[in-house]
Amino acid sequence: MTKSAAVAEQGRSVTIRYSVILENGSRVSDEKTKPLTFKIGSKRVFPSLESGIAGMKPGETRQITITPEQGYGHYNSELVIKVEKKMFPPDMKLVPGKTVQYQNRDGERANFVVQQVDEETVVLDGNHPLAGQKLEYQVELLGVA
Repeated sequence: MTKSAAVAEQGRSVTIRYSVILENGSRVSDEKTKPLTFKIGSKRVFPSLESGIAGMKPGETRQITITPEQGYGHYNSELVIKVEKKMFPPDMKLVPGKTVQYQNRDGERANFVVQQVDEETVVLDGNHPLAGQKLEYQVELLGVA
């Protein structure tokens, strides 16, 4: 099979360039993003993105929609927690928008985004920043190996 006849399929390594656009039209990433190489079926990207790429040939472009269920899930208000400020090192700058790592009672670590800070408490959001969002991937297949 010649390189020009290569087709993206299960088990093949593909290299893509992509941009991600939200429903409101804002871009999360754009075509200037460094190309991404992965093997279809390796679960390095969303399975629905893999299946959307399957069948593409190098040079082909495609728009692939990823629903919240297929992507980062729905926004879960139970992942917004209020913790005592003293749980953090005193020299840590806690400002809204900052990502911090939080360890629960079982020792599991997770990333949270600081939402609000007051004298005694910090409100943290454990949702992925794109939770609840429908994502439009504009994908260009650069190569198949």
